[in-house]
Amino acid sequence: MLFLEGMEEHYLIMAGLGFATIIMAWLPSFSKKLKISSPILLLLIGFGLFLIGLPLGWPDPLWNDEGLMYYSEAVVIISLMGAGLKIGANYDLKSWRKPLLLVFVTMPICMLSAYFLGQYFLLLSVPSSLLLAAVLAPTDPVLAAEVQLDDPMEEQEHEDNVRFTLTAEAGLNDGIAFPFSYLAVMVAQAGSWAAFNFTEWFWDKLLLKIVIGVVIGLFIGWMIGLIMDRLHKYMGVKTFVGFLSLSLTFMTYGVSEALHGYGFLAVFFAGFALRYYEKVDQNYKKKLGEFITEMEHLLMVVYIILFGGSIMNGMLTLTDWKGILFAFLFVLVIRPVAGLIGLAGVKEGFKSKLAVSFFGIRGIGSIFYLSWAFVTFDYFEYKNELYAITAYIILISIVLHGLTAPTAIEYFRKKSQKTQEEASN
Repeated sequence: MLFLEGMEEHYLIMAGLGFATIIMAWLPSFSKKLKISSPILLLLIGFGLFLIGLPLGWPDPLWNDEGLMYYSEAVVIISLMGAGLKIGANYDLKSWRKPLLLVFVTMPICMLSAYFLGQYFLLLSVPSSLLLAAVLAPTDPVLAAEVQLDDPMEEQEHEDNVRFTLTAEAGLNDGIAFPFSYLAVMVAQAGSWAAFNFTEWFWDKLLLKIVIGVVIGLFIGWMIGLIMDRLHKYMGVKTFVGFLSLSLTFMTYGVSEALHGYGFLAVFFAGFALRYYEKVDQNYKKKLGEFITEMEHLLMVVYIILFGGSIMNGMLTLTDWKGILFAFLFVLVIRPVAGLIGLAGVKEGFKSKLAVSFFGIRGIGSIFYLSWAFVTFDYFEYKNELYAITAYIILISIVLHGLTAPTAIEYFRKKSQKTQEEASN
């Protein structure tokens, strides 16, 4: 400890962050060997760095709302670009049925369950119950990376059935959940359901902004693919820099938000449209995906380490036993049951549907919506409780899904390979 006290604070911070990020070079391999996901290991590192007193500006126990909003926003849009780039032309319209069912059937069931439990079990106000339902709506594209598609060049429609569904769901519902965060804010601002302007919310926040976001994303992704193709074909200019995916992420998000669209949806569909533009070199698409994935991992490291510090600093003590019970119910019962209901009409094995339903991972997307709502409207009740309940759900999700996801995904991969081998013989 004398050695630590003798060093200047910023050197300690640089050393600590350097240590935490450099281990990402080996974490994926360790995760596969240990059959647990890397967020669990990062969480333990966060606990350790907090205990030795590394001066990282740990949340005490909550973050600053505005700073948290901007950071989580960046992490989510980078991850959504990665999700879009992972989905290629191997997936036809029929393949999209399951993720669409999860978005338009499972997600509303989860939201209604969270809202009514917030009202009548947690005894929250109407706006706070709506906000709780909204922030728990999206599955997370960041922490769920290990149950999503990997190399888009090696994708196989049947082999990656479970992972495709989870990837597409995360890409879609992170943007479609935004209208319901607006709903919570607008009801809170109005003061009651009776004073709330439903027409404005429905036509503007629900329909118009979704359509604009999707259209802008598809157009920008297609246009960038077209430009790259034409530059190479007519001018001999070949694009092969990975950071284009990062530039495309921020440009698409900014343009969409400026033009009254949902940037989350725009970013996902921009990545999807670029990946789908088959005239662009396949190796370059792989490089784009690898670059954005590494950026996502870097930001995820910092977030989870600070999240671990906030837990050690008492964030989980800001709610009572009801909040804890609700968190377990949401992860272990509500999402899996809602998922099975949504997929009830799908002709597929029960194990596959159960896996998709169970791995509804919650994470940084929920944190963004929560901080966004508090920045947008500063008078929400039960702020500490909402942060703590969300933190419990994220922690349970990291640990539970982190311990089970690698084994489950490997099981379905081997099962699919065996089926394909039997079919070819």
